[in-house]
Amino acid sequence: MKRVKIYLGLVCLLTLLWLEPQIAFARELNPFQTKMINPHTTCRIYQRLTHRGPSGSLCKAQTFKRSNVQASAVRKVRGKKYCYVWIDGHQAGWISQEAFLKRKIAVVPQISLVKNAHYSFPTRDAINYAVDAAGNVVDPSKVKVSRAEISSGKSDSYRVTYSYGKARAHTIVHVRSNAKEGIASANKTPQTGKSARSWFKHYKTSGNWGRSFAPETKPHRLKSGPFKLKTYFYQPATLCQGDSVTGTVGPVPEGMTVSNGSMYATMYHSPHDTRAHIVSYQLGQIPNRYIMQKLPWLPWSQFVSLASHVKVSPYLKLGHGQAIGSTSHYLYVIANNHLLRKTPQSEELMQISKKNLQIKRIWTFKVWNHSARTGRYFHNATFVSDHQFIAVYHDATDHRFEYWEVTRSGNSWYPKEIGATRGDFMRNDSPVQGIAYDKHKKQIYLAFNDYLFKLKRSGRVLASGHFHTGREFEGISVNGRHLYAELAQRPELLWQRIR
Repeated sequence: MKRVKIYLGLVCLLTLLWLEPQIAFARELNPFQTKMINPHTTCRIYQRLTHRGPSGSLCKAQTFKRSNVQASAVRKVRGKKYCYVWIDGHQAGWISQEAFLKRKIAVVPQISLVKNAHYSFPTRDAINYAVDAAGNVVDPSKVKVSRAEISSGKSDSYRVTYSYGKARAHTIVHVRSNAKEGIASANKTPQTGKSARSWFKHYKTSGNWGRSFAPETKPHRLKSGPFKLKTYFYQPATLCQGDSVTGTVGPVPEGMTVSNGSMYATMYHSPHDTRAHIVSYQLGQIPNRYIMQKLPWLPWSQFVSLASHVKVSPYLKLGHGQAIGSTSHYLYVIANNHLLRKTPQSEELMQISKKNLQIKRIWTFKVWNHSARTGRYFHNATFVSDHQFIAVYHDATDHRFEYWEVTRSGNSWYPKEIGATRGDFMRNDSPVQGIAYDKHKKQIYLAFNDYLFKLKRSGRVLASGHFHTGREFEGISVNGRHLYAELAQRPELLWQRIR
């Protein structure tokens, strides 16, 4: 992380040197203040701010209503306040304070919990965002709540109130009544697996990452077995300036999904965080493999044409971020704790709107093999539809991988084991880094560091690939007839056609 911080500092310094300096009369803001553009604003972003007011219109502020907006300075002119903003890490210009959302808390309106005496729901997980009277995004931990947790051991409904200053919001949390929901049998006969050995800590990078941190200029081709992945595009390491809690986007990717022509990546400041941002890219709007990694310092006109197709979510509860999938209208994330394994705890499932990248619904579910003593806690899952997901569970004690299909009826989620594999895949117990499902061929893909495996639903291994990249896979996804894979350091999307 020290190298990453040095890199971010260099990007900031170079940007300041290359672009026009800020007005000296403004009061600097340290740290940068995260803002949110009001989607209904008519304000514009201006190049300059003089004692007479703003001049040199750059574009409509509404263009960046789904971007990461950070203010580095504030100045009052003729009774109005203006902020100097950076957008997705790129130096932009002056914008009126009237353009920002203020005194608002957005929470998930209804939450449905499976009945489970072993779990309590942290109510702040329902916060999409909160902004104060000045339009600054507030750390969710600072929002007051009427109940910090709600036990799911008793069937009931609870009203939770959220407040910060004059901003108010509330949600209803309902605990479902069926205590047997989520209890199933892990009884599938394990299929013969494969045993390989991988490193536990990466030892290579994309090339320039870790050296000069300059943009990459060459593609990669990964060939092994039936896998023939090639670089689709490199992503920006970060879409921010500074290291504020709510405004830091990247540099650590953890999960990825592709659907309807867009790629969605979960981006963390640290792999130990549980809140992060989702960044979406419209693949059809990316002109070449290399341009997006330069987004924070491109010429303004080129930046606007590209960044207008990039969305950054608020600072959301995403857990470890690798249990992610997508359907036509929604993203789904199981906001898990990746340090838990055999536990009777419930897991949170977030339904996230693709339009605004905010959580729309939250459910919890549990999967127990007969009883709470043998709970299955999923670290990786992918969504087949709005009512079904497929997850993988590794039982390290019994040396067994299990594949579960979990189906929703109303607000309830019912698990069924569909297959199992004997063994551990990785002899050093390195974790699963992603799961994908091919609906056409009914096949499962698993990623481990720089290995890929293809399996039948039953758990029988069909093929494998070892790529010797020294880099971690950070999520895989199947969309249509293509397999996508994300590599870390630098974030890089690869793809291939499924034969």
